[in-house]
Parts: sequence; C-alpha cells; structure tokens
Amino acid sequence: CSHCHVTTTPLWRRDPSTQRPLCNACGLYLQQHKALRPQALIDDGAREDAKEEEGPSPQPQCSHCLTHQTSMWRKSKTGQQVCNACGIYERAKGEMRPLSLRGNEFKPRKK
Repeated sequence: CSHCHVTTTPLWRRDPSTQRPLCNACGLYLQQHKALRPQALIDDGAREDAKEEEGPSPQPQCSHCLTHQTSMWRKSKTGQQVCNACGIYERAKGEMRPLSLRGNEFKPRKK
C-alpha cells in the first residue's frame, strides 16, 4: 500500500488522484472520508494483527455453568457471555438457571 505500506490485503484499490495502489482499509477510508487514513488508525490495525499472531484465543465459556459447548452463545442481562441453555432460562424465568439442571451432553429434540 502506498500509504500504510502493508503488503497483503483482501482487495487492492487505487487512489483516484495519483493512481497509486492502496490497501482495502486505506482505499475505503479515502472513499468515505475524502482524506487519507490517519496514522493512529494504521497503528491500531498493526496492533490487532500482532494480537492475532500470538496464538489462538481461548475457547468461549459460559460465565454461569462454565460449559464450553453450546449451539449458540448469548449475553445475560448483566452482559456476560452465557450458553444457549442459561440464556434462554434467564430470559424465560427471570433468574439464572440452577446448576443442577446442567447436563453433560446434548439431547436431540423429540418429534
């Protein structure tokens, strides 16, 4: 990229005034704001890339029952990440799901 100097991008664009190549991020920013992408945004993007290279992120976990497996992750009323079962129970009953209801396996729906 002629502005931020990255060498990989999902889509290369061109600066309309100079015809120089721009990465997708710089090209979209220029198109939307009619100005080149600020250095602060470029630096933030570099930090995000470095975080991704550190390794895989930890597996999601329900903040209530501590399970790692669910068909869908939800947010509790307090904003914490919960599994599908805990989230639906809280929404329906207005309170957190008792841990005694926690099962260790998925049960298919009966038809």
